[in-house]
Amino acid sequence: MTPRTNDVVDEHEILSYVQQRRASIVSAGTNHIPNHFHTLTSHKSRSSLHDNHLHHLNSNSSFLQNDLDISEILSINSNNLIKEPETNFKTEIQVLLKYSIPLIITFLLQYSLTVASVFSVGRLGSVELAAVSLSSMTANISGYAIIQGVSTCLDTLCAQAYGRGDFNTVGLHFIRCNYLLMMLYVPMLILWVFGSKPILTMLLGSDSSRLIELASSYLKILSIGIPGFIIFENSKHFLQSQGIFHASTYILIICAPLNAFLNYLLVWNSKIGLGFIGAPLSVVVTNYLMCFLLLCYIFLINGYQCIPRQSIFNKVMFQNWNKMINLSIPGVLMVEAEWLAFEIITFSASKFGTDILAAQSIVSTTCVLLYQIPFALSIAASTRIAWFIGAASKKAAIISSNATILLSLIGGLISGGFLIIFRSFFASLYTSDSNVIKIASKVLIIGSIYQINDFLAASTGGILRGQGRQKIGGILCLISYYLIALPFAFLFAFYFKLELVGLWLGMIIALFFVSISQCYCVITSKWDHIINECINEGILEDGISIDAHSIVPSMSSSHIV
Repeated sequence: MTPRTNDVVDEHEILSYVQQRRASIVSAGTNHIPNHFHTLTSHKSRSSLHDNHLHHLNSNSSFLQNDLDISEILSINSNNLIKEPETNFKTEIQVLLKYSIPLIITFLLQYSLTVASVFSVGRLGSVELAAVSLSSMTANISGYAIIQGVSTCLDTLCAQAYGRGDFNTVGLHFIRCNYLLMMLYVPMLILWVFGSKPILTMLLGSDSSRLIELASSYLKILSIGIPGFIIFENSKHFLQSQGIFHASTYILIICAPLNAFLNYLLVWNSKIGLGFIGAPLSVVVTNYLMCFLLLCYIFLINGYQCIPRQSIFNKVMFQNWNKMINLSIPGVLMVEAEWLAFEIITFSASKFGTDILAAQSIVSTTCVLLYQIPFALSIAASTRIAWFIGAASKKAAIISSNATILLSLIGGLISGGFLIIFRSFFASLYTSDSNVIKIASKVLIIGSIYQINDFLAASTGGILRGQGRQKIGGILCLISYYLIALPFAFLFAFYFKLELVGLWLGMIIALFFVSISQCYCVITSKWDHIINECINEGILEDGISIDAHSIVPSMSSSHIV
């Protein structure tokens, strides 16, 4: 959005808007939404807002030309306003831990879906194992990273709308993001079905024809299940923004074991087994099952309160995409930059021989598993902080941010200490080769130091998402991984002959830069400006909703006291 040159919202309009939002939050609470909270402000107040502002609205406008001192405005008028949501440091620690636990289980179970395919196909032969690894890498870079990066925009948009008490807009963002990703699915489908074989042939050469054929067939089948994965991933963020963190855990507790069973049934079973192509087929079935079950949870159990009142084909679904796209791009950059950097490191490790490559696989897999903990904390933090921003609660947002940073430092120290103590044990879980265990154990010392910055980088990244400042994380990731990590990694590994240790030293330097830079950006946040943008977004959405003539009958005044 570009700033307007005329007509900015004055303090009376801001006060009116914040009053309406806080009223809905005080009545509904932050962990539960009664059924009657589909409409957040009365028809009269929304119509008034429409009359005053709709002629100013367009998808490229912004109400707040100059930053108003929100805190000062609210402080001066505090006696006439409903109090902002309150919290304290202890409460935030407890809430973040409570939200993080089901998310950790969810992410670990979701990661197990990929591991199941590797184990089932790996027993067919080395070529099949290489093919599933190659196709998984290709799918991650050209598909899953894009989907997961785009869906992170909902951590900002849906959570802030929920914090404003604007439940209909939570659903609008959810549907819009599904449309955006379905549009992006079309080039993914074309690439995987028609482009994978010629591209892999160009990269690997015709001598690897059997490997390329298997990898290409894996991607073709896998592409069928992408729509299911898109809806599941967005539904997960949609529920998380409402504080419903356990739903996806329940779904994956059912689907993860079923996926393992399907891998056996479709790959190995003597009557039904299809061999190699059974592995991607099991992923397709699991993706659609996860999608179906999570949608059933939303419509039948909880989360339906934020389903938009408009038809999914209403024109409002295709309006106001600017902010969603602007948040999606850095989200994709953050995920893609890290994933691709790790793939380059793994490829570089192969230059030092099979033992080094095996050790790299052990270290990277272990670090990815442990990363699910700070990643879960980052999701919990982004949701919580976005709520407070939506409620124009600057003090609570700062307290929650500080609690997140402290918790990440403690978590990083615990995780790093645990890894360094049990590094040999972890290495022995993957292989019985003593030389590989020795190499991996040595590198896991570096990996244990990596944990502290990994926790801090993930949690501060979550805070930035809650604020709607993903762009900072995207830029920092590009700089750190490609201007710092890889050059230093190659310097240490090849010039100073540190091999795998050198590659990981480069990654640590980069992550240290990201974590410290993001922490600085969080600490120096201009909270008033962030809250201004959130209020602006809410008023804009109100106007669009009214313009679409989709307002339902207002709730009685007794509902918002």
